[in-house]
Amino acid sequence: MDIQWPLVLFSLIAGTGGSLFAFVALSELVGGKGKTRFAATVTALVLIVVGGCLSMLHLASPQNAFAALTNIFSFSGISIELMLLGLTFVAAAAYAIVVKRVRNAATAKVLALVGGVLGLALGYFCGHGYVIEAQPTWMHESLPLAYFGTSLACGAFAYDIIASRLGDGKEELRGRMPVALMVCTTISAVAVVAYAGALGFDAAMAHGSVFWGGVVLCGIVGTLGAGLVRLVGRAVPALPVDAIGLICAFVGGVSIRVLMWVCATGYLDLFAHTVPSVMLNL
Repeated sequence: MDIQWPLVLFSLIAGTGGSLFAFVALSELVGGKGKTRFAATVTALVLIVVGGCLSMLHLASPQNAFAALTNIFSFSGISIELMLLGLTFVAAAAYAIVVKRVRNAATAKVLALVGGVLGLALGYFCGHGYVIEAQPTWMHESLPLAYFGTSLACGAFAYDIIASRLGDGKEELRGRMPVALMVCTTISAVAVVAYAGALGFDAAMAHGSVFWGGVVLCGIVGTLGAGLVRLVGRAVPALPVDAIGLICAFVGGVSIRVLMWVCATGYLDLFAHTVPSVMLNL
C-alpha cells in the first residue's frame, strides 16, 4: 500500500500540538511560568491548524472534505479525529484569551485541564481509526499507543525548547521538567517497541533503513538518550539537547507511521476507493 504522507504528517503534527498543550495544562496545575505557557499555547494552535489542513488534504477532493464535515457526528475514525482537533483548538484558543484578556485563574485552569485531556486524546485517536479488521497488521491496540507515545515525546521536547528559549527551563514544572521528559520518552519507546512487536520484528526489519535508522536509532535510542541527558546532565545546556531530542522523536514518529503503511497487506486501498463508505460511514 502506498504511504499516505498527508496522514503520516497530520497525525504526528496535530498530535504534537495536542501533547504540547497538555504540558501547558500540567504547568498551569503544578506551577510554571506564564510566558512559557502562552508561547506554547500559540505554538500548539499553529500545529493543530497545520494538522487540520493536512487532514483535509488527504481527502483528495472538496466532495470528500465536505462529506467529512457534514458527517462529523458519525463517530467514524475520521469524525472522531476532526472533533478532537476542533475541540482542542477551541479549548486552547479560549485559554489564550482568558490568560491574556480575562485573567481569571480558575477559568484558565479549567480550560487548560479540558484542553490538555483533549490534546492527549487527539494523539491517541489519530491512530485508533486505523485499528480495523481489514488490515491485520493494523488490528492491534499498540498502534494507537505508538501514535500517542511519539506525539507525546515530540510535545514534551517542544515545550522544553520553548521554556529554554524564554529562560524558564530550570524553573518549569517546579524543576521537574527533566523527569517529565524522561517519562514521556520512555512511554514513546515502549509503545514503539510494542507496535513493532505486533507487526512482527522480521517484517519490520525487512524495511532496513526505516526500522533501524528511523525507528530504532532515532525513535528509541536518540529520543531516550536525549531524555536521559536532560535528566542526569543538569550542567549540559538544555536547548541543544532538546533540539536533538525533538528531531529524533519526530523522525521516529514519522518512521513508525511509515512502517505501518509499508507493512500493510495492500489488498484494500482505503483512501483511493473506499473513503466515503469506510472512513466517513456514508
